[in-house]
Amino acid sequence: MKITDIFSVEEFVLLTIDEDLPEEIWIGDKVKINGELFTIAGIPIIDRTPPSADKKDFMIDRTDKTDKVNINQIVEFYKG
Repeated sequence: MKITDIFSVEEFVLLTIDEDLPEEIWIGDKVKINGELFTIAGIPIIDRTPPSADKKDFMIDRTDKTDKVNINQIVEFYKG
């Protein structure tokens, strides 16, 4: 899976990937990007009936390491 879009705000970085998140991955699990390990801090919920998780977006806490995260980098997911 690769990063296709990045949106950064003061506290979080919202990442979009080119495939759906693995079914078993959720908040608190880990993602490896560019050799660095991050904890998934959030997954946006789509406002519809019934509400569901957005399957291609997730958030990580913003740190100095997130400045090295770029589009087209490969992501690997790991259970917490």
